[in-house]
Amino acid sequence: MDIEDNILIRKYEMLLYNKESIYFDVEEFETIITHYMLEERYADALEALIHAELCHPEDIELALHKIRIMMNLDNFDRAFDLLKILEEKRHDLFEIHVYKGHIYTLNDEIENAVKEFEIAFEKSHGLYDFELQYIPDILIEQKYFDEALIFLHKFIDSDKADAEIFFNAGQCYEQISNLQEAEKYYEKALDENPFNERIWVILGSLHLNANNFDKAMEAFEFALSINNNDYIASFCKIVTLIQSGEYDKAIDCIMDTLSKLPNDVNVMCALGECYENKQGFEEEAKDCYTKAISQEISFDLPYWGLSKVLYAQGDIESAIQVIDKAIELEPDNEDYLYFRGQCFISLCNDKNVLETILQNLPAVKDADTGASEDSEFINKHKKAVFFYNIGNMEDCCKYLLESILIDSKGLEMFFNLFPKAKDDAYIINYFGKYLK
Repeated sequence: MDIEDNILIRKYEMLLYNKESIYFDVEEFETIITHYMLEERYADALEALIHAELCHPEDIELALHKIRIMMNLDNFDRAFDLLKILEEKRHDLFEIHVYKGHIYTLNDEIENAVKEFEIAFEKSHGLYDFELQYIPDILIEQKYFDEALIFLHKFIDSDKADAEIFFNAGQCYEQISNLQEAEKYYEKALDENPFNERIWVILGSLHLNANNFDKAMEAFEFALSINNNDYIASFCKIVTLIQSGEYDKAIDCIMDTLSKLPNDVNVMCALGECYENKQGFEEEAKDCYTKAISQEISFDLPYWGLSKVLYAQGDIESAIQVIDKAIELEPDNEDYLYFRGQCFISLCNDKNVLETILQNLPAVKDADTGASEDSEFINKHKKAVFFYNIGNMEDCCKYLLESILIDSKGLEMFFNLFPKAKDDAYIINYFGKYLK
């Protein structure tokens, strides 16, 4: 806040405190109202608006401020009523349709939202101001990425785009898995703002996820050249080196980071992973994971790492105890469940013991699906879950089919537990007709 605005706010609050007559021009009231809204003091903003309306009862900008306040207070019904009243007076205002579209978006009425946003653009007559740039932000926030791209391209195609528009387009394309277009628009954003470390990190992460390690390293290095203390860029560089198998270089980077952040559990786990993958360094890996656990007992990752080291050393029972702690913290993690099943298989191949394990598995229930609680169904479903966890897809599908024949909701329950299973080639081939 600049000095003049600060003086204005103090003057308004003094008049309010002393219960004196309050009068300011519209622009001054707007400054006061905006100040309170930026601080999320919506009750104070509304009080200032009431005083403003007494002084300027027909002002359109104040009417728009009132609508914004109602929306920030989640009073969408009242906001919509005010929009209708305002539209009767000023049907030419494109802002009305921006706010209508916003409300429709929040209510998941996306078709109505898009219609209103389209009208807003038509009525703006090429005036691509802040309110219109707000439209893609609304849609992105609610995860309507395809719809957001429609309006982002209105800016792009009219040469009105800035770095933020290009960046948002890149994010949307990444979210809909069009990675080529995502890369293109991240690079356009960097053309506009080449020293934005945030965009370099995101571009690097895009390359990292595509296993394009050279380009990823280039992006992270550039981000670090802008800000050598960028933690995310440093950590992403470490991850890139680990994933590309350059463990010694990764360890050098980790030691540099730990010299600045000695208690960072993520970096300590990364060091453990490096030692875990270097032959003959199992004890060093255990030490790293154990230290990470001592620093943050409610973080699942070091338990996962430690359990793998114990398994590799042949201490299967200890590995099970440790992975159980990771599962306790992250019960839906498929990697942890699968690894636990592998531990049991390695521990004992005796069929009777496996049956005992199956009997001791917790009952599978999912109130959202309304699936049967019939004991035979639950038993079949538990077996399917168990065999999926240990990678035995043949028996998994066998018992899953038997559960489906008892209750058709069985497949839906299974996919609720394991969303990735929908993409498993074996399951797709086995249950093709059920997945159509």
